[in-house]
Amino acid sequence: MELVLALIAGLTLGCIHAFDVDHISAVTVFASKHPSPQKAFRFGFVWGLGHTAALVVLGLVVTAFKFAIPPIVESLAELLVGILLVTIGVWVLRDVFKQKQIHVHQHTHDGVEHVHFHSHAKSVEHRHRHSLFFVGATHGLAGTASVMVLIPLAVSQSLLTSAAFLLLFGVGTIVAMSFFAFLFGIMSAKITRTTQLSKLQSIAGAVSMITGFFWIGNVLFS
Repeated sequence: MELVLALIAGLTLGCIHAFDVDHISAVTVFASKHPSPQKAFRFGFVWGLGHTAALVVLGLVVTAFKFAIPPIVESLAELLVGILLVTIGVWVLRDVFKQKQIHVHQHTHDGVEHVHFHSHAKSVEHRHRHSLFFVGATHGLAGTASVMVLIPLAVSQSLLTSAAFLLLFGVGTIVAMSFFAFLFGIMSAKITRTTQLSKLQSIAGAVSMITGFFWIGNVLFS
């Protein structure tokens, strides 16, 4: 019975935990740069894998060795999350600005001279999934994860139960974030105008920066 309850609790809490504002901010920024449901889904999935990997390792160490994690470790992880969110926000806003740096380019075709508008913005096909895995892993070490995961692990006396809870928590987080990213990808794919997509990316970047500054301030001034 204890194992069943651990499985249910882990899956449910994992789904809820995925929708923390810092998690949503990070994944939304990456997904906004790749307006495709499939690519957005992969971003959500990779973030979830990174998040789960960090939690599984941390949780099993705590359970197996009865290791108490110093508060300073979580504080440093939260500070890193804040810095990452600000950096991600600056990155996407910089790219939006570059997309607007369009100039006139003059050339000749078949003896006819004409001009067209040209931009040096990077292709949206550039992949950043490896970065999002690291972001997810950092999120796994900070914030409410310690409350949702480490407290149930401390209560449980069974390594098997704890491992099952961790696994289902991770599965719930991966599924929920992948589903959210997929829905966001559908919405962004429907945006056909470049100006509208730039506005969406700008909003996502600004929210990421604001969330990051909030996390940093919470660590430094709490």
